[in-house]
Amino acid sequence: MNYFSDHSLWWLLPISILAVGFSFYYYFRTDQKSVWERNQLRVLFSLRTLSLFLIGLLLLGLVWETITYRPEKPLIITLVDSSSSMMNYKDSSKVKRRIGDFRQELPKALGEGYEYLELAVGTNVRDLDKQLSLNDRSSDLAAGFKQIKDRFFNRNIGAIVLISDGNYNQGVHPMYEAERIELTPVFSLAVGDTTLKRDIVVRSVNSNEVAFLNNEFPVQALVDFQRVPPGSYQVSLLQNGKVVQSQKAVVSNTNLDQKEFLFTVLAKNKGYQRFTVSVERIGGEFTKDNNQQTCFVEVIDSKSNVLLLASAPHPDIQALRSVFELDQEAVISSELMTNYSLGTKLPDFVVWYENGLRPNAPLFKQLQDRGIPVLMILGPNVTTSLLQTYGLAVKAPNGNQYEDVYPSVAKGFNSFGLSADFTSIVPVLTPLRTKFGRYKLPANSVVILNQRIGNIAKEDPLIAVSQTQKSKIGFILGEGLWRWKMKEFMQKKTTVGFEEFVQKLTQYISIKQNREPLRVTLPKRFNTIEDIIFKAEFYNEAMELITTPSVEMTITKRGGNRFKQLFSPTANFYQLNVGQLESGTYDWKVVADNNGKKYTKAGSFAVDEISLEDQDTRANFSTLNQLAVQSNGSYKTLDQYKALINEIKTRGDITTIQYEDTGYQELIDWKWMFVLIIALLSAEWFLRRWWGSY
Repeated sequence: MNYFSDHSLWWLLPISILAVGFSFYYYFRTDQKSVWERNQLRVLFSLRTLSLFLIGLLLLGLVWETITYRPEKPLIITLVDSSSSMMNYKDSSKVKRRIGDFRQELPKALGEGYEYLELAVGTNVRDLDKQLSLNDRSSDLAAGFKQIKDRFFNRNIGAIVLISDGNYNQGVHPMYEAERIELTPVFSLAVGDTTLKRDIVVRSVNSNEVAFLNNEFPVQALVDFQRVPPGSYQVSLLQNGKVVQSQKAVVSNTNLDQKEFLFTVLAKNKGYQRFTVSVERIGGEFTKDNNQQTCFVEVIDSKSNVLLLASAPHPDIQALRSVFELDQEAVISSELMTNYSLGTKLPDFVVWYENGLRPNAPLFKQLQDRGIPVLMILGPNVTTSLLQTYGLAVKAPNGNQYEDVYPSVAKGFNSFGLSADFTSIVPVLTPLRTKFGRYKLPANSVVILNQRIGNIAKEDPLIAVSQTQKSKIGFILGEGLWRWKMKEFMQKKTTVGFEEFVQKLTQYISIKQNREPLRVTLPKRFNTIEDIIFKAEFYNEAMELITTPSVEMTITKRGGNRFKQLFSPTANFYQLNVGQLESGTYDWKVVADNNGKKYTKAGSFAVDEISLEDQDTRANFSTLNQLAVQSNGSYKTLDQYKALINEIKTRGDITTIQYEDTGYQELIDWKWMFVLIIALLSAEWFLRRWWGSY
């Protein structure tokens, strides 16, 4: 035991001298010595001296170091694979019973010198229940070792016993997480067998998540033919339960033959389409549950309608059209604005070339009222009065003079990124012809390119975008844009920079500001083994997030049941976890009630069938053996669990560890010191009175 002090221990000498001196003076140098007998004086002197010395000792601030030893028993962790593939073997009926026997035998054989913990690992990791269930729809063995590492860091983990068939279909190889648990042997108990069984397995089905209406898209399937007779087998593609295509698979390798199939499908119907790849069943198959697999493809009609309007043909219109035509999903039409009228199918984006000669103010106002984004090219003949008839808060320069101005990127512009393909050609681009003077745009305008005369960049805008009440409108304050495309091609033999700029500019104009109070977020595809989580937000009139309204969701499976649930407020948004759903297509509707006023959002999503545990019908003992070898453990079959328990019992490195715990305690905290001092002073007081003096 060590001690420390705030002061030098040499102070004990003066403390002793003072204690002895004060007591001696009081009892032997004053009239007190005549009151008691000599032996009584000696007793009282001793009591006074000892109590004063102890008080002085406390004033030194002594701290004592204490060392204790704490034993920690070795922890034996049993990690049981609870996935349904554990039941894919001939002896599956005995697996649960043998695992139960092992769980009972382990603590009985090893005794109280160990601690025990049982975990189940499958779709997730959890404490193992008394009633073992082997029905998880996926297996992530690595997650089990990771939780052991995180949960029992710096603990005396004696051994990990893994009971599994070695198959995993989620996460990384378990050896990577197991090797992070240093100095801990892994003992593997293997379940199942490695015999290749007669089986036809649809290993995977891959397709586009989204397809466009009337376009073709591929559906790719990978099929294993295991120990089937040689011959021809039919592989069918079903759409919404009806066979749409079939192919023949010629199998020659009777042990294992893997075939890949590619179906090309025409998207004829909008919405979620269910596609199933199915292989004909044969007699003697180990299981027929894995002879088919399903996926969902969302077919959408997303063709954008781009309308090019002009008072007369102009090369700038053609230059923009060449960029829009790069989008195969765009429908582009060119019209003269004097002859065009809006129909039932509205355009998604409009390019309006205005030369000031044959305006059409009613048509322009209709576009604005419908909230259709517009990119407006203003020629040199445009006047302020004309722009006012369009309802635009834009002032054009007075007079009839023109000037040629070069572009320069506006300082501080960051609404969208401009790559080096465009910025590198800006200094050499040809000028645009615009009206002499300065345009005045609305205060909310975002300037993208400014005007430049020679090497001097002006503050006057050349290309800008303004936000109107219902949409955005872009302004190109000059004509001659077609020369930019030609100039880039002359310089670089490509027009990538020009095309990128036009695409980003039109996309920026087309994006509408979302001011809807209710917003719902979720992916459109899930699978049967993952939780489906919705997120909702509600904004008040000041566009602040609030959680006071009640938000309810209704989910309906097409051709199935309907159920309702309420969102839970979390921080400043709402969240709803509906858990795992069975395969199929679902429609959802969210209704928010804010002080009696209702807001609605609706949509759909698809849940793909995932049958990961049906893919493997034979055990993977190599994984289990690798885990045992790399950790200095051992590998055995489940039937040999008693031999494994005996091996754990005889291992010399699985033992109790003594931990040294160091503590510190101040002398002033010792209660018995105060008790002793009070006892000494009380004894002195009592004897003085008992012997007849005060």
